[in-house]
Amino acid sequence: MARPKKSIDSIASEIKDSIDAPVVESRNESVEFISTGCIPFNLALSQKGRNGGIARGRIINFVGDGSSGKTINALEIAAWYYYNIKNVKSKLFPNIKKHTVVFNNGEGVMDFPVSEMYGNDFYNGVEWVQINQAEKWGLDVQRRINGMKTGESILYICDSLDSLIPEAAHDRIEKQIKTGGKADGTYGLEAQKYFSTAFFNDLCERMQGKDFTLLIISQVRENLNAMGYGKKFRRNGGKALDFYTHQVAWLYNKEKFKKTFNGNERIFGVSTLAKIERNKTAIPYREAEIPIMFDYGVDNITAMTTFLFGPKDKNVEFDGQETTKKDLINLAYSDDAVKEKLIDAVEEEWRYIEENVKTVRPKKYS
Repeated sequence: MARPKKSIDSIASEIKDSIDAPVVESRNESVEFISTGCIPFNLALSQKGRNGGIARGRIINFVGDGSSGKTINALEIAAWYYYNIKNVKSKLFPNIKKHTVVFNNGEGVMDFPVSEMYGNDFYNGVEWVQINQAEKWGLDVQRRINGMKTGESILYICDSLDSLIPEAAHDRIEKQIKTGGKADGTYGLEAQKYFSTAFFNDLCERMQGKDFTLLIISQVRENLNAMGYGKKFRRNGGKALDFYTHQVAWLYNKEKFKKTFNGNERIFGVSTLAKIERNKTAIPYREAEIPIMFDYGVDNITAMTTFLFGPKDKNVEFDGQETTKKDLINLAYSDDAVKEKLIDAVEEEWRYIEENVKTVRPKKYS
């Protein structure tokens, strides 16, 4: 039977409906999110501003070189979760009776003034651990998931996966130190094998239905096999992180913020560029600029004004008033109503851009 032809008016109507339809905020509407503390970063990760961020109950990976903002962004997420997650009404998980932040600092270094930046309650409330053997860390994660009861929620941060070595390699190193034997570099491959064949496959099964979010930080390594093609850098962990993660953000140090006082120039912050290289929960390949101020953390207000008006201070118009970007930032920090309007403006601009870059076609199926 011949398919009935659509009229020009009918096709035009379908195209108009496609243009007018709101952007799909999440590929899976059964996903909920934990805020990064930065509205543009939330939008890049999830297509949601206020209610967006990293996918809750999933495996997330932040990748970057030194001083690219990996740890500070993880701390921002941890702080938001610690102070706010109990107030979030979830449709997917039971009401929270107990929530826990676990921060595995395998590298044993935490140079940030955490209590000053995020409060003593946060510093004393987080469970700081230092496990640097891969299998022991894996068992710690698995045991915590197995022990979860109804109403329990856990955010577990691993900083970093590169600091974890297999137990056998650890024992070999100890023996080599004592005997003066020659060191070998096979532990990296051993770690990849453990994560690829044992840990992640088991982890995904254990996480099903649990309010357990795992944020893994990875260091970059030079990709010696690129040969002019592909990425110049890679991260450890083998193919497991490519397969089992739901969101992967590569973080880059974009620029340094400088001030001069009495003839002396000082760097007071950096701008991190986040590129979402993998995303199972929203549209991938989105970017966000994240201003980070030393001894303060992520500057969400500056991130929003930079998204709307650019990085330089200049005269702008906001909410029908002429002002400067600097004065708008100060006002938004002192007036919650202005801050909320700023969030509205960022979300509206983001959606406007998304609507105008998406492919316009008639619907295949009604």
